[in-house]
Amino acid sequence: MKPIYTGIALLWWTTTVLFAKAPDVYATVGNTKSCQRHIDAVLKEAYAHYPSITASQKLMLSAQAQIEGAKWNYFPTPSVDVSQGEQGRRGETYRLDQPIWTGGKLDALSDLAYARGDEASYTVQESGYDLANRVLGIFQVLIQADGEIKAFEHGLNDLHDLAKMLKRRVNAGVSSESDEALIQSRIFQVEGDLITSKRRYEMARSQLELLTGKPMRCSISFKKDPNLSKRLDYSRLERALVQTHPTLKKMDAQIAIAKAEKQQADAAVMPDVSLRAEHQRGSLYTNDPVNNETITYVAVSFNPGAGLSALSEIESAKYKVMQAQDQKLTKVFELKDQLVRDFADYTAALHRLESVKQTIASSEEVLESYKRLFLAGKRQWLDLVNSSRDVTQNYTTLASLRAQLIVSAYRLALESGKIHFPAYKGMKR
Repeated sequence: MKPIYTGIALLWWTTTVLFAKAPDVYATVGNTKSCQRHIDAVLKEAYAHYPSITASQKLMLSAQAQIEGAKWNYFPTPSVDVSQGEQGRRGETYRLDQPIWTGGKLDALSDLAYARGDEASYTVQESGYDLANRVLGIFQVLIQADGEIKAFEHGLNDLHDLAKMLKRRVNAGVSSESDEALIQSRIFQVEGDLITSKRRYEMARSQLELLTGKPMRCSISFKKDPNLSKRLDYSRLERALVQTHPTLKKMDAQIAIAKAEKQQADAAVMPDVSLRAEHQRGSLYTNDPVNNETITYVAVSFNPGAGLSALSEIESAKYKVMQAQDQKLTKVFELKDQLVRDFADYTAALHRLESVKQTIASSEEVLESYKRLFLAGKRQWLDLVNSSRDVTQNYTTLASLRAQLIVSAYRLALESGKIHFPAYKGMKR
């Protein structure tokens, strides 16, 4: 009876070997086939919904109002002076001042307003980049959890098949009940891992729904995704980062702010020349109620401040410019360092991809081989169960590698300006 059972089982396992095709790294995340979208569409939804972006846009509107206010400094300034003295004496002066030359004060105010407007504009884009990085971090969890769920479900199917086969062998008296305890223990372990991965998947999906303000019903597709289909060259990525990154553009605006403040400090020691039209009615010094006089003249005023404070302000403003320039150089270094790490993650994942695929194929071949050898009495039950566990672990490694590859490619696209949000090119003069 035993040789007949063994021969039939061996024939069954030999004819049902799974010839699995190579795993698709860019397989769809989720199970909704009727609705699929790319990651960049979710990024744009988050950009349109998230409150920090709206707050940054309000800051830009405030800066635009300051620019409009700075333009009016070039126009005449009206003023009224009314004085009441003793014995009913009353003097009224109506004045209109038109700046002619201010030593650069008005130009400095205008440059400062435009620079602050540029800073506000690029702050909006910087907020978009920060939000995109946050969303990509959640996507990495989502993609990895999706791959782990499929790996654990695949592993559970294998373990249940082994358990059914073992049950027949125990009933036939060719295997022990202790082997059943081992397979049940492994099934419980994988089921626990599956529950954990499902919770991580649902948590990531809920976070995306919170950031976008919309339910995540669609699957995430990577087919024909332009951010995943290009060969990446580090030198080009680095040049694009320096040219397009909003943080660097924002720091350029901060340098312009410091230079405008330096211009203000330089202009403070210069006199102001203006054309003044003045009409006087009445006087505090006479009782003549019809004393009217209109005059036009050039006025020169000079107010350098107390002591040598103006020179100290000039020196301070000069160092602020240098500080802003050094801060930008530091930020360039930090962004390039992050680019190096993301590029290393991408290339490492890309290079390990084929190795992991081969490892999965080899481990599945080993599992099938161990099944045949076990039925032939040349392998232990523990060897067979451990081989099934190795297959599952290799699939979870692929899930982690897949998430790293996709998200690092998106991070590189973001850092090099390939993912486009509403563009703000600074305030028009």
